[in-house]
Amino acid sequence: MERKILKGEVIFQTVVSLVFFLPVAVNYYQKTQRSDFFIALFYVGISNLIGFLLRVSLSKSRFHRYYFCGVILFFIILYFTAVYLIDFRKDFVINFMGIGGVFFNIYYLIYGFYNIKTMQQNKIE
Repeated sequence: MERKILKGEVIFQTVVSLVFFLPVAVNYYQKTQRSDFFIALFYVGISNLIGFLLRVSLSKSRFHRYYFCGVILFFIILYFTAVYLIDFRKDFVINFMGIGGVFFNIYYLIYGFYNIKTMQQNKIE
């Protein structure tokens, strides 16, 4: 049962990521507002947070710790770059936030599929 819930969660996260990031990618060359990307990143981040809590409660994996520590470290680095570089490199801080958010989402999806695969292999054995 846990595997089915996690499988549904990973599929849901993939759909949410595609639904929010695909229109942003399509509109990238039309020079629309940059805030569309961060709005999509916000919704994907909230979805990842809720899914992460579900994953932690249903399965044990070392990747949970890597993801959690990575997100905390990312926000600490983001805070210090925003505090110390805001006067000089505002675009660097914004790009760092966007690229980091996308990479964490990709990592989150990959380790979700990996967890399901390992759960399936453990069930077979």
